[in-house]
Amino acid sequence: MTANDQTLDSCNALLTLETAAVETYSQVIDKFDLEGADTALERIRSDHEVNVFELHQFFDQGVPKTESHGGTWSGFEEAMDASDTLNGESPVLKILQAGEELVISQYENALANADVSEAAKAIIKRALLPPLSGHLIDLQQRRDERL
Repeated sequence: MTANDQTLDSCNALLTLETAAVETYSQVIDKFDLEGADTALERIRSDHEVNVFELHQFFDQGVPKTESHGGTWSGFEEAMDASDTLNGESPVLKILQAGEELVISQYENALANADVSEAAKAIIKRALLPPLSGHLIDLQQRRDERL
């Protein structure tokens, strides 16, 4: 596999995860934030939307992409069915945290992969990865507040 192939594979995987994040947060907001008052969830979703845009911009610079269908994060549908609130130890909050951890680990894997291009690594370091650690903090605070 060439470096360009590895960059393509990594960036497509990241795009799929980011697209799934947007869909997952959209569903959470639609179900649990009927009045639009949860600015933390809106901000997190917006960060993932920005990452989807940035990845598309990267692909538009000459890196071919495959079609990305994110769906939602694994286990999310079951958690949504099992929860009617984001209070307490909500399975939805656990899934959101696990999803954020997965996205972070995939960005870190791409950074550690010698075959991923320096251009891809630069955008990951500059724009894509930095906001994600704040998501974990926000979600943990939500879990802590609900106990």
